[in-house]
Amino acid sequence: MNISNYQKQFRTLLIIVIGFFAMSLVYFSNIIIQEIKERELKTIDRYAKFVQIIANSDIESANYFIDDILIKNHSIPVIVTDSDGKIIEFKNISKTPEKIDEALLLKSLLSMKKKYQPIVIDILDENDNKIDFQLIYYNNSKTLEIIILAPYFISILTILILLTVYLVFYYSNKSERDSLWTGLAKETAHQLGTPLSSLIGWSELLKNNKQVDKRYVGKEIDKDLDKLKTITDRFSNIGSKPKLIKQNLKKSIEKSIIYLENRLTLKINTTLNLENINTSFNEQLFSWVIENLYKNSIDSIGRTGNIKINLFQKKNKIILDFIDDGVGIKKADFKKIFDPGFTTKERGWGLGLALVNRIISDYHKGEIFVFESIKNTKTTIRIELKK
Repeated sequence: MNISNYQKQFRTLLIIVIGFFAMSLVYFSNIIIQEIKERELKTIDRYAKFVQIIANSDIESANYFIDDILIKNHSIPVIVTDSDGKIIEFKNISKTPEKIDEALLLKSLLSMKKKYQPIVIDILDENDNKIDFQLIYYNNSKTLEIIILAPYFISILTILILLTVYLVFYYSNKSERDSLWTGLAKETAHQLGTPLSSLIGWSELLKNNKQVDKRYVGKEIDKDLDKLKTITDRFSNIGSKPKLIKQNLKKSIEKSIIYLENRLTLKINTTLNLENINTSFNEQLFSWVIENLYKNSIDSIGRTGNIKINLFQKKNKIILDFIDDGVGIKKADFKKIFDPGFTTKERGWGLGLALVNRIISDYHKGEIFVFESIKNTKTTIRIELKK
C-alpha cells in the first residue's frame, strides 16, 4: 500500500469520526431541547391553572399571589387576553419594562399566536357554570431559543471542518504532486541535455566527413535530434509556467501525426478530419498530448486497426476527439486512467495520460475525458478547450 492510499484511508476515517461526533452533538442537543420545551410547557400549564384559580376566587392581590408565591417564572414570555383578545396581563416580554408599549405587546402576541396554540382558561360562576374564558399565549424563553439554534450552528461548523480537512488534503496532495512532477521534469531535462549536445556535435562532425555516406547522415537524423530537443524543452516547460501562443492547431496536429506515422511499422490507418482553427496553446506541450494519445490508441489497437482524429468547434468550445477501434476502456476506469500510476499495461508506468491530463487541465485550462467506449468497437477520448 502506498502513501497515497494511507492518506485516503486517514482522510476517510477522519471524516467519519467528525461526522459521527457532529451527529451525536445534534442528537443530544435535540434531546435537551425537547426536555427544556417540556419543562417550559409544564410551567405554562401551572401558570394557567393558577390564573384560573385566581380568576375564580375572591383572593385579593392576585398578581402578587401568582408571580411571587405559587410560580417562579422569570424567563418564559406570557400574555393573557380576555375572550375579546384584549391584553389583561403579560410577563417577561422585555428585560426593560419601561420600554414596553402597546406596539411591542401586539408584536409579541402575534409571534406567540404563530408559535403555539393558546391555553384556554374557563371563567366560572358560583355554580361552576362557564360564563367566559381567557387565553394564555406563550413563547420559548431566550435560553431555549439559543439552544434550538445550537444544532444548526453545529451542522455549519461540521461542514466547515470537513471542507477544511478536504482542502488541506487536496492542496497538500496537489502540492506534493506538483513538486514531484517539477522535480522529475527538471531532472529529466538535465539528464537529456548532456547526451543531446554530444549527439548534435557528432552529427555535425559526420556531415563534414567526406568518407561518410550522406544517405545515413541527413534529414531523418536531424529530425530525430530536433525531436530530442523538443522532448527536453517539454520537460523544462513542465517545471515552469509555459507560454501560450496563438497559432494554427490543425498544422500542429498534422505535424505530430506525420512524424509518428513515418516511424511506425504497424498497419494503422489514420484519418484526420481537422478544421482550420487558430487558438492559444503551447505547441511543444500540446504535441506531447497528441503523441501520447496517438500511442495510447496504438497500444489499444495492436498491430492493425483504425485511428480517427477529429478537430472541430462547437459553440464556445474547441473539441479534439481521438477515436480508435481498440479493446476499449472499462467504464469503472474512465476517470482512473488519468490518475498518476494507474495503468492496464504489464510494463506501463501510468504517467502518459496523467501528463496529458496535467497539460490540458493545468496549463491550457481545458478538460480531457473518456467520451465513450465500446469494447473492440469504438473508444473516444475527448479534449475540450475554451474557444
